[in-house]
Amino acid sequence: MTEIPLLLITGLILLFILTNAKARDIARAFCKQETLKKQAVLLDDSIALKSMRIKRIKGRLGLYRSYAFEYNEADYQRYQGKIELHGYNVQKIHFFHADHIEQN
Repeated sequence: MTEIPLLLITGLILLFILTNAKARDIARAFCKQETLKKQAVLLDDSIALKSMRIKRIKGRLGLYRSYAFEYNEADYQRYQGKIELHGYNVQKIHFFHADHIEQN
């Protein structure tokens, strides 16, 4: 009888891992595309999950993930950025620059 809850928990963990990997790949590709538009470079070709919660947007309940990334422009300094996804849909992307700090 204890096998069923254990299998359910294992299944939920695997589902989370798979969906998180897909969301991370979508966020990374979008960051690459947007940094190229800014004539900048996504550093280390990586992003990091900073927060995740359940949120309802337009009647749809889903995981709202926030990822951080670093990029640079022609001056070769590292700048921070943030991208937010609801499910697999990009909601916002922010580029934080020393000359222009965006308010959230």
